[in-house]
Amino acid sequence: MVQTKLIEFKSTGKQDNYEIREMRGPYPLPKGWKWVRLGDVAYTTSGGTPSRSNKKYWQNGNIPWVKSGELEDNIIYDTEEKITEIGLKNSNCKIFPKGTLLVAMYGATVGKTAILGIDAATNQAVCAIFPNNIINRDYIRYYLVFIRPKLIERSKNLGGAQPNISQEFIKSLKIPIPFHNGKPDLQEQKRIVAKIEALFQKLDRVKELRRQAKKEAEELLQAALHKVFSRADEKGWKWVRLGDVAEIIMGQSPPSETYNDNGEGLPFYQGKVDFGDLYPSPRIYCTSPSRVAEPHDILISVRAPVGPVNIANQQCGIGRGLAAIRPKNLKSFYVFYWFKYLEDKWNVGGTTFGAIKKPDLINHKLPIPFRNGKPDLEEQKRIVAYLDEIAEKQRKLLKLYEDTEREIEEMRQAILNKAFRGEL
Repeated sequence: MVQTKLIEFKSTGKQDNYEIREMRGPYPLPKGWKWVRLGDVAYTTSGGTPSRSNKKYWQNGNIPWVKSGELEDNIIYDTEEKITEIGLKNSNCKIFPKGTLLVAMYGATVGKTAILGIDAATNQAVCAIFPNNIINRDYIRYYLVFIRPKLIERSKNLGGAQPNISQEFIKSLKIPIPFHNGKPDLQEQKRIVAKIEALFQKLDRVKELRRQAKKEAEELLQAALHKVFSRADEKGWKWVRLGDVAEIIMGQSPPSETYNDNGEGLPFYQGKVDFGDLYPSPRIYCTSPSRVAEPHDILISVRAPVGPVNIANQQCGIGRGLAAIRPKNLKSFYVFYWFKYLEDKWNVGGTTFGAIKKPDLINHKLPIPFRNGKPDLEEQKRIVAYLDEIAEKQRKLLKLYEDTEREIEEMRQAILNKAFRGEL
């Protein structure tokens, strides 16, 4: 049983009397800090959804209407949908004023917050929080950001088709706040918020620099591919039909009863969804694949999205979303890098394809270095070695930036941890 102690004091805000129960929290606080119930220091409410079956509730609406999916720890200046005046009256929707703190109660964004940058209504999956004049709005917001992992865990434990938390649960949350002379110390809360924001701004600058560097790294391989292949005509290379230098195997989908996810048969790939950076990753297997790719075959997505490629690293079945290219007298990785060069701009004769058919691949022309009337395998090997080096450098850089982004988020959490332990 949680022990509580009633704290009574007068305030000169919109409400004259407050009753706050000091509570035992999940971790000890420094002297002068107390755990209190969020519902004791803030009022909460939620919105509603007008009937979608009646167009008059939606057609030509001009009232911004916020859904839980629009909460991304952001400021909301516009909404995806608008409702009408009559829609507002015939629902539980309420218009909340600019500056209102919102928190998502359902769905993928559960626990995320937003501040209204406009007057707007919300649906029932959004909780609006109105702090009393003894607690700072942004202090509550940053605390919700801090405990979001626990909110997500709680939402999953409640079961249901999607993550959810209730308004009652939000009101029951324990929040640590600094006190002075027996009252919540609003000035100290504001100081803590200012410190958090100053540190977050520094992290944001680092993140932006990393984002720009990451973008440059993502373009690194494409720049190298362009350097190799864009001047093929100047190098005196020959353009040959793919069908003359490779076997084309179009994928086919076997009966669904031959699929399984317990590793029986061959890995079965259906499209880009199965692709990794270089090699595909098995999700499902097939005991009787209709079309089989061999190790070192180039796998190309022939249905939207058209063009992405991977290399088969083992024997595998391929479905209708893929084709396998099996080079003859060519280095597989040379052909792979050619199609990697075309990955985002697949076209034949200037026509962009929604799907690639076998004749498109057979008649597709690619540039090949020749020597003494034959494909120059040594030159292909040299090109592949150069592009492999660039690709590996790119992978390492992207991994570094991915790790850095994770470290930045861990630093944010560490800052919030210090803030709400009275150590900032």
